[in-house]
Amino acid sequence: MRIHGLLLLFACMLPCAQAADISLVGNWTKVIDSNDLAAGAGSDLSSPIRSSTALATIDITNTHGKRWTVRVSKSDINWPDGVDLAVRRTSDGTGAGTIWSGDTYLTLTGTRQVFFGGTDDRSGIQLQMKTQNLSVKDAPDIYSTTLNYRIRVSK
Repeated sequence: MRIHGLLLLFACMLPCAQAADISLVGNWTKVIDSNDLAAGAGSDLSSPIRSSTALATIDITNTHGKRWTVRVSKSDINWPDGVDLAVRRTSDGTGAGTIWSGDTYLTLTGTRQVFFGGTDDRSGIQLQMKTQNLSVKDAPDIYSTTLNYRIRVSK
């Protein structure tokens, strides 16, 4: 029996400030079914529901060795009230530079928030998502939101 559908779309916003590029590959489609019930028939959904630890991969290029910050926000298409969506960085990726922050879950909103930062080019930075507070009381539907990532390079 299908209870809910969950579709997360990822969008990549091109750079602002000085030239740098950010690209993201990945998306999360999760069909919520009886396997997601906390204690079988008659119970609510387990919470949180997590994606794989390598759900999406971000590459940061053309930074010219400069310091940069990635910010993230979400734009709901059809998202249930009270359901939180969070993202975290699960790897440092590779490259000549450094990377910091973003390794704990950041609950997403419609306002752009600092996610993580670094220096120089980095590739293969892996991300994980989770939802919280999704309930069998939420109407069965296909829920979706778009995540917007933006890179800002320091002068």
